[in-house]
Amino acid sequence: MKRILLCLAMMLLVAGTVSAQRGLNCHPVFRGKVVPLERMVTTEVRGGGMATYKLDYYRGVSFQADTALARKVAALVTADAEAARSCQTEKTGDLLVYALIELKPDRKVNRYLCYQARSTGFIWVITLLYLEGVATLEDLHSMFEKQETK
Repeated sequence: MKRILLCLAMMLLVAGTVSAQRGLNCHPVFRGKVVPLERMVTTEVRGGGMATYKLDYYRGVSFQADTALARKVAALVTADAEAARSCQTEKTGDLLVYALIELKPDRKVNRYLCYQARSTGFIWVITLLYLEGVATLEDLHSMFEKQETK
């Protein structure tokens, strides 16, 4: 009986984390539908460990991409930026290389999408973060320093 309850609790927790990015154009990226999961480095943190940063939830993916894939991911992030409360973006040529997007809050929880693409020649290293919590944009600016793109 304890195992069944534990399994149900875990399924509810996983369902809650999966739904966090639901409704975003870049949701398929987090799900491994754009880049296979085995090609991504994923990080997911929920709960007390994030309190220092005024966050309740952190989910990040990082992967390498050719220019065509980088453009596809950038287009998804750009679509989310268009529906956002506010956003700050930067481009190199016509390719999005940085975005800090303040999404519409879910209840009273602030939500953010952070994106960075760095060129290493013909390959792009892309990092995409989804954050939830009471942190403000100013808090995020003090936590994350934008890396220069080459």
